[in-house]
Amino acid sequence: MDPPRPHPDWPLVVAYGLGVNSTAMLVEFARRNIRPDMILFADTGGEKPETYRYMPVIQSYLKEIAFPPVVTVRYEPKTAPYSTLEGQCLHTGTLPSLAYGGKTCSLKFKRGPADAHVLRHFPPAKLLEQGKRVVRAIGFDAGETRRTCAGVVKALGLDTGELHRLTWAKPKSGESDRKLSREAKLDAEFFAYYYPLLDWGMDRAACEQSIRDAGLSVPVKSACWFCPASKKHEIVWLREHHPELLERALAIEANAQPNLTSVVGLGRSFSWADFLSDLDDTPLFDCCDGH
Repeated sequence: MDPPRPHPDWPLVVAYGLGVNSTAMLVEFARRNIRPDMILFADTGGEKPETYRYMPVIQSYLKEIAFPPVVTVRYEPKTAPYSTLEGQCLHTGTLPSLAYGGKTCSLKFKRGPADAHVLRHFPPAKLLEQGKRVVRAIGFDAGETRRTCAGVVKALGLDTGELHRLTWAKPKSGESDRKLSREAKLDAEFFAYYYPLLDWGMDRAACEQSIRDAGLSVPVKSACWFCPASKKHEIVWLREHHPELLERALAIEANAQPNLTSVVGLGRSFSWADFLSDLDDTPLFDCCDGH
């Protein structure tokens, strides 16, 4: 028997990424009669075209099952001359922070806008006075346990193959003695995190099957087209399917090149430009003299 949804009387907010895991999470919520109060998609401005094209698909499905629609939130600059992650990289001559081992691109362009929207709709003082928090549902699958965190229950779409992703919000050694960041304070005092795909033992394959069973097409992997975590075959895919986006990614890399000291390029240990150049120089067949 599945574990019950935590804190059923607390507001449930879904962190929706327009990808496989978070889509499966919504499908399973409908199947298991768990209704979210809010579904948020934080747009960095750099998702693949296929990802954006999935939005009407999921909106139609949500309307059909009487779920709230997906609300898109974005970074709103106060003084910065950019509003997207790509714009920030080009303006500052840097790569996305993930290339340097950081998380600020996600915090600034995803976490920040989502938090602001949640806090506007669920004022902390009022909820905490009632002894409640916000539950944030996150779609980590059963292979991402290292990414689970904190305490709103936020529904996150991780499947059972993602257990390694659960540790990102756990305090580091000696961190308890330091002043908490705004995000850490919210996690400690206002948000409770919920990883339903882990509770249900669903891995990536199970998530894809759940989506198909609901009569939906399976979305592509959700990630920025210039993400430093891209695998080499994904870089090749980008060149084949969206050469114009690859050129923009290479422009980000080239623009940051004079400032790079700790990493080589968008691939961290390699540059995308060099990788593609080497790929083009690789012969299709080994040649032997005299044969």
